[in-house]
Amino acid sequence: MHEPDNNSLELALRASNEGIWKWDLSENKIHYSPLLLKFMGNSPEQPAPHLFENIENTYHPDDVAKLQSILTDFMLTSGNETFGADCRYNHPDGSPRWFRIRGACNRDNSGAPTLIAGSVIDITQRKKSELLLAEEKHLLNLLTESIPINIYFKDVESKFVMANTATAQKVGLKCAKDIIGKTDHDFFDPIHADSSRKDEVMVMFTKENLEGALEKEVWDGHAETWCITSKHPWLDQNGKIKGTFGVTNDVSEIVHTQNRLKKISNIYKKRNDQYIEELKLATEVQQAILAKKIPSLTNNFTATFSVSHTPMHGLAGDFYEAIPISDTKMGILMCDVMGHGVRASLIVAMIRGLISKEQASASIPQDFLENLNKGLCHILSKAGITMFSTAIYSVIDVKKATITMANAGHPIPIIKQKSHFKLTDPSSIKAGTALGLIPNSQYNDSILKLEDLDEIILYTDGIYEVINNKQEELGIKNLINKMNSNKTNNLSSIQNLSNIAIKYSHDQKFNDDVCLLSVKFKKNITTWTSQK
Repeated sequence: MHEPDNNSLELALRASNEGIWKWDLSENKIHYSPLLLKFMGNSPEQPAPHLFENIENTYHPDDVAKLQSILTDFMLTSGNETFGADCRYNHPDGSPRWFRIRGACNRDNSGAPTLIAGSVIDITQRKKSELLLAEEKHLLNLLTESIPINIYFKDVESKFVMANTATAQKVGLKCAKDIIGKTDHDFFDPIHADSSRKDEVMVMFTKENLEGALEKEVWDGHAETWCITSKHPWLDQNGKIKGTFGVTNDVSEIVHTQNRLKKISNIYKKRNDQYIEELKLATEVQQAILAKKIPSLTNNFTATFSVSHTPMHGLAGDFYEAIPISDTKMGILMCDVMGHGVRASLIVAMIRGLISKEQASASIPQDFLENLNKGLCHILSKAGITMFSTAIYSVIDVKKATITMANAGHPIPIIKQKSHFKLTDPSSIKAGTALGLIPNSQYNDSILKLEDLDEIILYTDGIYEVINNKQEELGIKNLINKMNSNKTNNLSSIQNLSNIAIKYSHDQKFNDDVCLLSVKFKKNITTWTSQK
């Protein structure tokens, strides 16, 4: 066999990245190879510390006692021929370096060592990796033991090889080690265990995940439970199947709750369908009561009526009422009840009931509103409800050519004079308190002459409270300005109002109930002249 020469031995040592040391005990001299000096942070010209003397100054305090014990045993006449230790060396740069120290000795006839030689490998990076790996393993174990879901690994025969405590406790065991080597057949009903095994075989065969499957677990002699399970192929570093691993989360309570909620939901759905049907009927009745067409009045003037009603929901709190008084007189009431939906519609029904009792005062607007207010306040007070409604009531007399109106907190009308739209002069229509708030509120009549008007428009505030994309409200003045700039189209005034508001709205919808009523006036020259 060929013996390696010094050069080949040096090459082998360089390849192994080992530093060499030799300690001659007879002269108490220690020698280091250049590579070892490099490990130690010294050069051949610099004195280096003795690796095995005054070790409390050379190594990390936590490693001194261990190394001292190893050296003491080794130096005994009955000691071993070799020793080894992993220690943290105090490097001159202030950082600890992990050294793996190995040594062997020659002994004299008494067994005392005379020459010791060995090697040193700098394993700092390896130790850091080992410590990092150990910390990661600790964190992973801490995580798997802390979360309440089941985590487990199984081999190719579906035997448990690792599981957290939650998994063991689920199947009735005290700790995780008790489940090792067992299969689902040791705990579950055969049908469920066979199904589970089938899924795991498929996962191993296809190497594809089985994600989030809802499983009904049938236990041998126990009540069924439900879980969501994800199963994955367990592969080694070379991609070879080692088994499966999975995560199971018990959702029994959720499933049972869902089943209970489903039953309750079906009950409430039936009730809700009944309510919807009743509300639909109520909406149809409410809409049917509204006069879709109000007959014209003719004498000295002709008054032609147009109406529009757009509820935000099925049932509305905005409404109008036409009250015939005589062949030449018509009472027009417009109301805007606070709120929307069923609550507001009930107040609408109350007001309509009161209207039918106030026919005698229908020709005098201020008396009519005062009586409506007293009746509504009485009903709301008895019911303990705080609600109100704005209202404006007008009596149109085409023989006397006047409009007499009283206002209960309602927006003042828009009038058209010589093809120009504007608000009625606020000083000519004094607004009183909204209906339903103060029992003894008083209202004042105001009179407008028909010969000064082309048209009058009553409305509720939903027409101008629409919001654009900048969250800016349209406003009544802006609405009127836009009306005056749209004179060329052939739409009616209330159609024009609606189109302007819808176009301005950020979602092309009204934000509130909208009620519009227009009355156009035309002078009958022959009749008017003869009566004058």
